[in-house]
Amino acid sequence: MSGTPGKTPAGTVVTLAIDAGGTFMKGGVLENGILLAEPYLEQPSRSEADAASFIAHFASLIIRLAGAYMKGSGTPEHDVTFRIGTAFPGPFDYDRGISRIRGLGKYEQLYGVPVGELLKKELRRRAGLPGSALWMRTLAEADIAFGNDAVLFGMGAAKRYPGERLLCLTLGTGLGSVFMDRGLTVSGSDGVPESGMLYAETFEGAPVDGQFGRRGVLALADALQARRQGDDVIDLAAAAARGEAAALRVWRTYGERLGRMLRPYAASFRPDRLILGGQIAKSLPLFGASLTDALLPVRLPVLYEDDLLRLVFYGADMLFD
Repeated sequence: MSGTPGKTPAGTVVTLAIDAGGTFMKGGVLENGILLAEPYLEQPSRSEADAASFIAHFASLIIRLAGAYMKGSGTPEHDVTFRIGTAFPGPFDYDRGISRIRGLGKYEQLYGVPVGELLKKELRRRAGLPGSALWMRTLAEADIAFGNDAVLFGMGAAKRYPGERLLCLTLGTGLGSVFMDRGLTVSGSDGVPESGMLYAETFEGAPVDGQFGRRGVLALADALQARRQGDDVIDLAAAAARGEAAALRVWRTYGERLGRMLRPYAASFRPDRLILGGQIAKSLPLFGASLTDALLPVRLPVLYEDDLLRLVFYGADMLFD
C-alpha cells in the first residue's frame, strides 16, 4: 500500500526494513539506499496474537527503530522521509497489504486483515498523543509496502548481480523461490510458473514446498532410516559432518532430488547463477556436488548466501523503486 502519492521526499530517505518471520521480527535501517550497521532491532513476532495486539506490537518495533535512527543519526527532523518496507510470509495480498495466511500455525488471526491500513492508523494515533516527537508525525505518513520474503531476498541478490539472470531459493521451513532477470522478477515466461514461484509446483506427485524444506529433509531421513529419535535438520547436518554414512546419504539424496526438480526450470530459464539462502542452505557443502550433477546438462554456479537478512533488507528498500 502507499502513503501520500506524488509527495516530494525530503533530503534523507530512510527505509525501515522489517522481516516479519514466524518467530521473530527483525528490523534494520537503510539511509538513502545504504544499509546501516545500526540500529538493528529484534523482537518476538507474537504471530499467535489477535490482530489488534499484533498491530500494536508491529507499530512499537517501527517506532523504536525510527527513534533509534533519529537519536543516533543527527539528521534534522524536517529533513527525513520515512518508508516502511516489510517482508511478510505468504499467502499475502502484497499490493493491498492484506494477510491471507491460515492453516500454517502463524499469523492465523490476521486472515483477511488489512495489515498495512491498520498499521498506518496506529502510527497516526501514536503520533497524535501528547508529548510525541515531531518525527513521529512524519513517520505516521510513511509509505508502507509489503513483499514476499523469498522475493525480497532475490531482489537484494539482484542488486549484487544487476546484469544477470538469477534463480534464488530460500531453504528453511519450506522452499521459497524467485526468478530474476536484470533486477526484475519473472513469472509466466521462459519456463517460469505463472506465480513466479516453485512452492506449489509438483515433483514426483507432491508439492515442492513440502519436499525441500525442513519437513522434506526429515521425511527423507526417516525414509532412509537415518534419523535418531528427536533429531532435527541441524543434527543430520552435524552427523554428516562427522562422516556418518547414513546422514551423508540423506544429504546426497536431497541434493540429487533438488537438482532433478530444478533442472527443467533451469534449462528453460537459463539463469547465470543459482543462489541459495536459509538454514538448510548452510549445508550446501554436504549436498552441492549431487545437486550440481543432477542439474546436468545445465551448468551454472551454485552459491550460498550467508547473509540472507541483509539481502532481504535491501529488497525491502527496493519495493519503493
